[in-house]
This record gives sequence, structure tokens and C-alpha cells, in this order.
Amino acid sequence: MATNAEVIAREAAPAQGRARATATADAPDRRLTQAADRAARPVLALSDIALTFGGVAALRDIDLAVAPGEIRAVIGPNGAGKSSLLNVVSGLYRPDRGQVRLGEHAFAHVPTADLAAHGVARTFQNLAIFKGLSVFDNVLMGLAHRVRAGFLRQIIGSPLARRIEAENRAAAEDVIGFLHLGDVRERAAGSLPYGLQKRVDLARALVARPTLLLLDEPFAGVTLSEKLELSEHVRNARDLYGASIVLIEHDIGVVMGLSDRIAVLDNGSKIADGTPDEVRADQAVIDAYLGVAHQDVTELAV
Repeated sequence: MATNAEVIAREAAPAQGRARATATADAPDRRLTQAADRAARPVLALSDIALTFGGVAALRDIDLAVAPGEIRAVIGPNGAGKSSLLNVVSGLYRPDRGQVRLGEHAFAHVPTADLAAHGVARTFQNLAIFKGLSVFDNVLMGLAHRVRAGFLRQIIGSPLARRIEAENRAAAEDVIGFLHLGDVRERAAGSLPYGLQKRVDLARALVARPTLLLLDEPFAGVTLSEKLELSEHVRNARDLYGASIVLIEHDIGVVMGLSDRIAVLDNGSKIADGTPDEVRADQAVIDAYLGVAHQDVTELAV
């Protein structure tokens, strides 16, 4: 004669089986939902960011989000807070208030040493290149964080060290080809024209295939033809390398032709945020920055 426990177990078994079957059937749906959530999550989200220097407000209550695959421009007059904003995102400045979210990770102060591990790379207004090194070696510097093998293991040429070196060199060759730098790969970066030096700086930032690429005035000081070429490279960095891009730039023609959305800063505050058409027609932007309605600005065809 079956015990009470055995009877209960037999009665419960079909229900448990149905529950397991339902859970198994629902698993693909859950995975799809989770993947969709990750795809919809902003690559970068700034919330209520405030920053002051000696009582002077550099940033005031800034909210900003960058969607996956987006080219997001930030414009404004000199002193508006654009570079300060990038310095907060890259951890060079600690905000007085607010939160920086990189994907799933939220920070009161972004750890600069871990920036590459969070998929972030940056160029600077003043070129971050080693002028005495070759173009190839400059690009390799963008992968310094990947050197995980210990010092002694590298000295004796361990398999891990050799594999890392081979991967890094292949990645450098790939981005050098992507940015059409092959003809100058062995030349000292400092010997190149300024426009090519800008491209080397972009290659150094792009070689690690960042999910978020911060570009601080990449078109400053280059000719019109170089702007057109560099604009194409920036767009391809998004389309082919999958990078979301934050672009600080003064050239309104470049910004209007290249960006998906534009945020406008003035005296540390965000005064407008929208598509290029929305921003160019925004009266607050015209009054504070553009000065006139934007019919006189020619977009770069990129």
C-alpha cells in the first residue's frame, strides 16, 4: 500500500512536468526579451550631472542618453561645457552630483583606469599621439590594456603572450587598412600632415572596437576635403565597427550632416536636444548660439 508521501509525489509529478515544459518553452522568449532589452538600453546615459570649478558652474543638471548605433553631437559656444561633459564621461572629472551609466554599469565617478574595459575610447582636442613612434606603433598603443600576460611570461615568450601580441597586431593592421593609412604605417606620426595625424588618433581610439567612441573636435584644423574624408570614416566607424559616437564639434555643417541627434549646451545648461532639423529651427539655439536661422549653413554631404 502506498504511503501518503508516495501518493502526493505521484499526483504532483504531472504538474511539475508541465511546469518544466512551460519553463523550457518560455526560455527562448525570455532570452529574446533580454536581448531586446539590452539592445534598447542606452550605451551612455547621464542623469542630473552637475560640475563646478571654484563656485563657477561648468555643467548644470545635464541629462543625456546615447542609443546603440547613434551619432550624438554636442554643440555650443566656447565655454558651454562640452569638453567638461566628455571629461566627466571619461572619468577625468568627478561630477558634484549625478550619475554616469555605461551600459549596465552606473557610476558617481567613472574609473578612468577601467574605461577600456567598459568599451569606451576617446580622442582629444590636442592629439593624443606619440609623434616619434610609427603610425603602426601608435595604433598599437590603443590596445595597451589588452596586455594581460605577466611581465616574466612575456620575457620568456609564453604562448599567451605570443597570442595576445598576434591578436593586437592583426587588430592594428585591420584599422590601419580601414582608415587608409597603409602607405604611411611605418612613418613617424609626427612627420605626417595634420589631417593624417587626426586619422592616426582616430585609429588609436578605434582599434579596440569600442562600443562608445568619444570624439573631441576631430575636425578642427583640417581642410574641407579632409573633413569630407574624415566624416566618412566616422560614419563607417558606426556602421562597420558598431560604435556609438559622441561628437563634440564646432563646424555646424559637419554636425548637421553627420549626426542623428544633437544636444546644445549654453553656460553649462542643455538648452535643446533633438534631430538636426529640430535643433536648427529651435529659437533658443538661434538666440544663444547660431545667431540666425540656419538657411545659411551648408551641410557636408557625407
